[in-house]
Amino acid sequence: MTRSPLILAGLLCSLILVGCGSRSIGNKIDDQFIAPQVSADIARAHVDLTDPTSHIVVTSYNGVVLLAGQTPRSELKSTAEQAARKVQGVTKVHNELQVLQPTSLLARSNDTLLTTKIKAQMVADATVPGSRIKVITENGIVYLMGLVSRQEANRATSLVQGTSGVQKIVKLFQYTD
Repeated sequence: MTRSPLILAGLLCSLILVGCGSRSIGNKIDDQFIAPQVSADIARAHVDLTDPTSHIVVTSYNGVVLLAGQTPRSELKSTAEQAARKVQGVTKVHNELQVLQPTSLLARSNDTLLTTKIKAQMVADATVPGSRIKVITENGIVYLMGLVSRQEANRATSLVQGTSGVQKIVKLFQYTD
């Protein structure tokens, strides 16, 4: 009998937290399936779109897909985008692939460190809604995705601009206002 109030309290907290976010649980679940499906479809589209020939990072937020990384030829960049657009649930594709040789493991490690540093700064800054912003770093370029107000986007961008190691910032926000 004591478990029933605990379960009820847990469900109530979950509903409150879901209500506070800008996206539904369905959107969040869809994003968890979209990115792997896009990656798989890109890999099937052409053999040169897989490692070690290309390095492609796929991220999905609210049905919006980001393709970042490197591929050696421009036609492969187009092929990757076409494959991403065909995936169910994808509403928009930002093709930020660079026509270059894939980055080194050291560069990727630096990108991971930079992303971690930025996310930590967002958590520490109460004016930036870090839980609603995805940070993706590829080759020193920081991509920001999320469902935020213009003011929140500006605060997040300012925070990233002050971070050492950032080469460029690309804002891919969906605005709530």
